[in-house]
Parts: sequence; structure tokens; C-alpha cells
Amino acid sequence: MATSEGRLTAPDFARWFAPRLNHFLGNLDGHHNVEDYQYFPAFAKAEPRLKRGFEILDADHHTIHEGLERNAETANAFIRTLEESEDRQRFAADAYADENSRLIATLKRHLADEEDLIIPLILDRGDRALVEDDD
Repeated sequence: MATSEGRLTAPDFARWFAPRLNHFLGNLDGHHNVEDYQYFPAFAKAEPRLKRGFEILDADHHTIHEGLERNAETANAFIRTLEESEDRQRFAADAYADENSRLIATLKRHLADEEDLIIPLILDRGDRALVEDDD
């Protein structure tokens, strides 16, 4: 039951949580597609010595995609338990929290690796030069 403390009923939480998670997971997957097919090839072309690094980032995206699928699966399992016992809810919530923590750790590492390659390249060449090199 919703209360003045901001607590939601299980169905209200599911209606709030599911679309936000779907939005996050879908946009992250779309973002990686843009990087894989647009940015990384342009950056690798601009600086061929970094090609292997961009190949690794691309491979990371496949690993992250698998993590996104696991995240969605454990989130859905959690949502399904919202009408069940509190023990089942807690178990499913813990499983989702663990899966989410793994995904966030992977994303943080990946973002740091991206920044290590991309920021120095942009600072060295400028973003316009990188885009113009792709033409």
C-alpha cells in the first residue's frame, strides 16, 4: 500500500520500475551500436595504432549485452515475485541486486577503458578532425 513515506504497492512498484529499466537497457544497447558501427571505426581509422583497443571495446559490448540480458531476466524474476511471499521477494531482490552490481562494475570498467582511448585522441586531434577523417 502506498504511504506517506513514499512506499509503493508491489503492482505500483512494478509499473514504475519496469519501463525505466527497459528504457535504460534499451538505450544502452542502442548507444553501443552507435559506438560499434560509427565512432569506433572512425577513431580506429584516425589512429590505426589504437585499432586493437577499439576491437577490445567492441568485444566488451558483447559481454555487456549478455549482462543486460541477465539483468533483465533477474529483474523480471523479481517482478514476478512481487505477488508472492516476502521471503521469495527478498531472495529475488537480492539476486537482482547482485546481478545489477555486476553489470554496473562492468560498465564502470568499460567506461574507464573508453575514456583512456577516446579522450586523449579527441584532445590530440579535436572532435571535428575525427569526424572529417571519416569522410
